[in-house]
Amino acid sequence: MSKKLHLLSVASICIEDFEKAKKGNDYMGDVFVIFKVVTNVQDFDNALRYGLRTSGVWHRYSEFDLLYQYLLHTYPSHIIPPLPEKKLSTSLWTKMTVDKFDGEYLEHRKIGLEKFLHRVASHPTLHDDNIFKAFLMKGEEWKEVADSTDFRAKNEGFLKGMAASYQLKHCDPRFSELRTYAEELESRINAVLKVTQNIAAKQRLAYNSYKDLAKTFSDWSAIEKSLNIPLQKIGHHLDNLEGAGNVLLLEEDVKFCENMREYANYAYSLKDFIRKYELLQYKIEVLESTIEAKKAGLFMLGKPEAGEDVVAVEPGKSNLTNMFKATPQQKEARRSKLHQELSDAEEALGPAQYDLEQFVSEAELEIKRWKKDKFSSLKDALRMYAKLQLQHSQQGAQCWEAVSAAVKPAAV
Repeated sequence: MSKKLHLLSVASICIEDFEKAKKGNDYMGDVFVIFKVVTNVQDFDNALRYGLRTSGVWHRYSEFDLLYQYLLHTYPSHIIPPLPEKKLSTSLWTKMTVDKFDGEYLEHRKIGLEKFLHRVASHPTLHDDNIFKAFLMKGEEWKEVADSTDFRAKNEGFLKGMAASYQLKHCDPRFSELRTYAEELESRINAVLKVTQNIAAKQRLAYNSYKDLAKTFSDWSAIEKSLNIPLQKIGHHLDNLEGAGNVLLLEEDVKFCENMREYANYAYSLKDFIRKYELLQYKIEVLESTIEAKKAGLFMLGKPEAGEDVVAVEPGKSNLTNMFKATPQQKEARRSKLHQELSDAEEALGPAQYDLEQFVSEAELEIKRWKKDKFSSLKDALRMYAKLQLQHSQQGAQCWEAVSAAVKPAAV
């Protein structure tokens, strides 16, 4: 199979619809939202090789999250595309307090979840994962397939490691720099979104004011005879400007703001990615510390204990130092235990170092791939924003040219 192929090159994947669903009875049931994931095969030959077929299945948000967790722990050296945030931040098109069943809120979530699926489906490694394909083609039973991989055990170990408080002694500067970049990327994109949404709010207010202005001209035309038609035309053009302008603002929210939000959310994916490096490095440092401590313990066992050189003791009296000394048998047992613990740590160190080297090697390629995709995606988003702003200006210019034409002096 060609290396250039991925699932999006053989099938279209979209979230076609969403609706409320319920489990349980009318009084105690759990109400939630499900999303219809539709896969339409277009290249049947290659779809057959992938084991992909046309399908339509329903999944709730928690299942998307489960898929994310599965990918996160199955592909540790890959940057997993982010899910839309659990709670959508307030923007021009969302309310201060969002009802989780609100249509606009769910539309935003639908767009974000579809982007997640597209990113996974076009990823050079993730796209061919059997669990991902099961997610696309199966209903709730896909979770049984995911559970059979025992990824939850990996997840549990990962979470336990993350819960531990630790400070690395040594950190690869490439990963520390990436962490700083992830935090700054999120901050800078959110700042851009805040300003552009403020601009959009003012544009929306202006367009709504044009609608009010259109009504005043239409009302005025009722009392005019010679100006009746020109005033009606002005009202009509301003009405059109309001409608076209608000369509552009909606398009901006979908084609620009959603793309920017996705890369703000990538900050969390990058941090998850970096944590996996930190855990591998931490494991090595713990083993190295253990080896150092066991060697020190063996060295101390080989030194004479305090009071060991004291031989003379008065008759009828005991040497208190000797009373608390370890017996030769105890010392030997302790020495044997230290030797075993040292051997275990030394034996585990080699594989841990190999795992880290393998991770860093694969991660380096993944970071380059992600940066290349990010460069292309953000350029497209910024280009789209510029195009939409030009359309705002062009529509405004066309409107006022039409207004000017409506009241231009009649030819003599």
